[in-house]
Amino acid sequence: MVEEKPALSLPQALWQKYSTLDDELPLSSSKIFIAGNAPGKDASGTLRLPPVLAVHNFGITCGGEEGEVSRLCSQVTELDITQNCISQWQEVFKIMQQIPQLTFLNLCNNPLCCDIPAGLAVPSCPQLRHLVLNSTQVPWKALYNILEHTPNVEELHLSLNNYSSVEQHPQSFPNVKVLHFNGNNVQSWAEVCKLGQTFPSLVSLVMHEAPLKDIEAPVEQLQQAFLCLQKLNISNTGVGSWESLEKFNSLQQLKDVRMLGVPLFDDIVDEKLRRQMVIARMPRVVRLNGSSVSEEEREDAERAFIRHFLDSEEKPERYHTLVGIHGVLEPLVEIDLSPQTTAHVKVTFEEHVKVMDLNVEQTLKEFKRSLKDWTGLPPSKLRVIHVDTEINYDGHICHHEELRYADKNLYAYNIKDGDEILIWPRPPSLPSSPSKKNPPKSASGPDDKFQAKKELQM
Repeated sequence: MVEEKPALSLPQALWQKYSTLDDELPLSSSKIFIAGNAPGKDASGTLRLPPVLAVHNFGITCGGEEGEVSRLCSQVTELDITQNCISQWQEVFKIMQQIPQLTFLNLCNNPLCCDIPAGLAVPSCPQLRHLVLNSTQVPWKALYNILEHTPNVEELHLSLNNYSSVEQHPQSFPNVKVLHFNGNNVQSWAEVCKLGQTFPSLVSLVMHEAPLKDIEAPVEQLQQAFLCLQKLNISNTGVGSWESLEKFNSLQQLKDVRMLGVPLFDDIVDEKLRRQMVIARMPRVVRLNGSSVSEEEREDAERAFIRHFLDSEEKPERYHTLVGIHGVLEPLVEIDLSPQTTAHVKVTFEEHVKVMDLNVEQTLKEFKRSLKDWTGLPPSKLRVIHVDTEINYDGHICHHEELRYADKNLYAYNIKDGDEILIWPRPPSLPSSPSKKNPPKSASGPDDKFQAKKELQM
């Protein structure tokens, strides 16, 4: 048999969390200064609390005795009691009415799935502006009853409450500007439009992680429901058609859209192209998926959109609109900017000539080694001359250069297709002091051969 834990009130949880802070301070020979408003107990033993309280997962079930919360929390403005065990609305109201300055209340993961009993008065909380009811399974009727008594709530969180539909209320709540509705089971945009009708002043609507399908609701209904909407998050939903996306263009104030992980992009692998297709179809959006859309990016996206559909038999209506702005554009010329790794050159050694695709990423040393079998000479006995075949204005070859650095890559010498490589045997070194009686015979060396070749080309 499982032993039930005793009921724990909010004041008891606060004492458990904050009364032992002074006792837990580390012992030290140094003096520790504690601010007079720091959490803990004062000299008289009274519990001293910060204005922002977070008491998570303490097993709180109730608000305690009348007046206890008021004595402890008179200066509290924000209360977060997430992941506790409060299941009765009367306990929530007991807490609310004793904190007159409360502006933020978080009741996430408390099992508040019951209706408010008839005759139970909902306290008026005019200061409350942020109400978080995620994972509470709060019924629509109870929610509307609370909102009637909290007329200044601007931000409302109703995520993960298993809503599959939206129950409308005869009264609308124009004070609510921001609504988080993530992870619910609503699939139809007709139901989403009910949210807009219930909260007609919505500026921001967040609905990610929901099974929303394509927009079947008429454009007029969508437009009338969200007259003020500026921000929309539909990431990880089921929106899968461009026609649905373009219906959002009817929302005149919509400027900021988040839509990641939707089936709409399944056929577009390129992230940049995905972004361009959305920007081109939504002319008013100035922020997409958290990044600003500049005028330059918009123009690039619209031009990319035109080129994307240039050869398509069926072109979207947006294509014709953008052609009216930018004209019919020619496809972009694809330029290969990858570095060239080979050069088609003529290689000449004495009377032997062959044409080869020279690997310009190899070093001069490696190239000379590859010539050993062909020339019959070791690398140390070879000279390599690069002849640039580009012709200058008077018909002469512009440049020739001996390649001297063994560890230098051939591409560093700007060898290109059509150039010529001359391989010369290195002449034997002469004696340092030749005999005057027997001077060396004059012989035509490699430079003489190159000069003769140059004169023939002239």
